[in-house]
Amino acid sequence: MAAEIFDYFLKTRYAETDQMGYIHHSVYPVYLEAARIEWLNKLGISYKELERKGILLPVYDLYIRYIIPLTFDELIRVRVRIKEFRGPRLIFAYEIYNQSDALATEAEVTLFFAGPDGKPVRPPADVAKILAPVTE
Repeated sequence: MAAEIFDYFLKTRYAETDQMGYIHHSVYPVYLEAARIEWLNKLGISYKELERKGILLPVYDLYIRYIIPLTFDELIRVRVRIKEFRGPRLIFAYEIYNQSDALATEAEVTLFFAGPDGKPVRPPADVAKILAPVTE
């Protein structure tokens, strides 16, 4: 059975900082996406392969709560789990921890399975079989 929680580690880069020396707020969604894609790859689900088959996973909404700032050259941990998987909707919950292991950010991203026309579709059966066990 697949892990219900996935931890993704990355080092913050200088180019991601703002004038105050903090990681700019626009970079956080990139961290979330990187963690999500890496976890799905480890589960055996390839975004690239889904798209080749005409299945898209657009973002429906994004919520981020910035608790404490991240700074340059920190080894951070992005923790991701599936909060809900129902029909075409897939909600991911995230926590980002700084190098001192303090909770820095909480986030939630809702995606949905869509066809080439952008309309919701059922997820492929093989994908649903992989995702269902990691939702609870």
